[in-house]
Amino acid sequence: MLTPFAAAGATGNSVAARRLAAGFAARAAEAQVLGAPEVEHEAAVAAAVRSFDPDAVLALHAYRCAPAIAACRRASPAPIAVSLRGTDLNEMLDDPARLPVIEGSLDQAAGIVVWNEPARERLLRHRPDWAAKTAVIPNGAFLPPARGDLRARFGIGRAAPVFVAIAGLREVKRPLLVLPWLEALRADVPGLQWLHTGAAIDPAIAAELRRWQARADWVHHVDHVPHEQIGDFLASGTLFVAASRSEGMPHAVREAMLAGLPLLLSDIPGHRALARDGDEALFFTGEAAFRAAAHWLLGQPEAARAMGAAARSRAERELVDADEVGAYLRFLQSLAGRDPSARPRGRS
Repeated sequence: MLTPFAAAGATGNSVAARRLAAGFAARAAEAQVLGAPEVEHEAAVAAAVRSFDPDAVLALHAYRCAPAIAACRRASPAPIAVSLRGTDLNEMLDDPARLPVIEGSLDQAAGIVVWNEPARERLLRHRPDWAAKTAVIPNGAFLPPARGDLRARFGIGRAAPVFVAIAGLREVKRPLLVLPWLEALRADVPGLQWLHTGAAIDPAIAAELRRWQARADWVHHVDHVPHEQIGDFLASGTLFVAASRSEGMPHAVREAMLAGLPLLLSDIPGHRALARDGDEALFFTGEAAFRAAAHWLLGQPEAARAMGAAARSRAERELVDADEVGAYLRFLQSLAGRDPSARPRGRS
């Protein structure tokens, strides 16, 4: 598997790679994950592929893994599957500078994976000739059990309302969008706190966050929470916020659903595909909607808990039904000629 970020990192692609590798191992399929910095160097990728001699290669991003995909193609006859993760399909495909790179990756691929039917339809509107090799496999998620919470680590009181967020510090995630809105909300909600984790990918956004922290003692951030502690991190929250401009099937939101947190989400297709408005989440497009939804969730704790419970129930049910690991194994086996009849039925 190729992931564009550090294999041990907290980005969604890397978490997905580790989850899939563990799931494959549990079903007697050996997997090797290659991440940054090795994946950025074609010679290192080629050496790893020749040494491991895989039956198939799975790349978790069409654009960011493009050089590694090309290196695999030159170094090994193993079929390559490319899993589109969100930005490569939702945004980069419309960028004339990036489009040829993405098309090159997908043209070289023996198989393509997208996360839901609307994503498949969007891809095939661009290139109908990819239909025969494209499968739909919903992203999975795994939430380690919480052993407590992290409030004491950040000096947050037990009764404080805490808005938690998980997102890399990069523009597409808009991680700081809600901070001015929360600052205004604090006038009506004494003690409100914001607790965020995510790597500093964009230096300008990281600098802006440091400016917020210097003047606002209610703004808390940590670059990295190990995935085994994400359950504890989410247990620190009263509700979960995601303000992304674009998403595929975001791991952080699924993990918050599994934690049973009420969700306050930007109104984008990637979020709408995960939850129903008013049942499992509330959606916002601007400050007024955000503040109204936040007031409602904080003022109706029983209804908020019910919304969180409904989100958990939906996520658990969908994860069982989708069987991400089994679907990927069948798809990769079909590409490798091990079981041609086992491609996801009705999806390709």
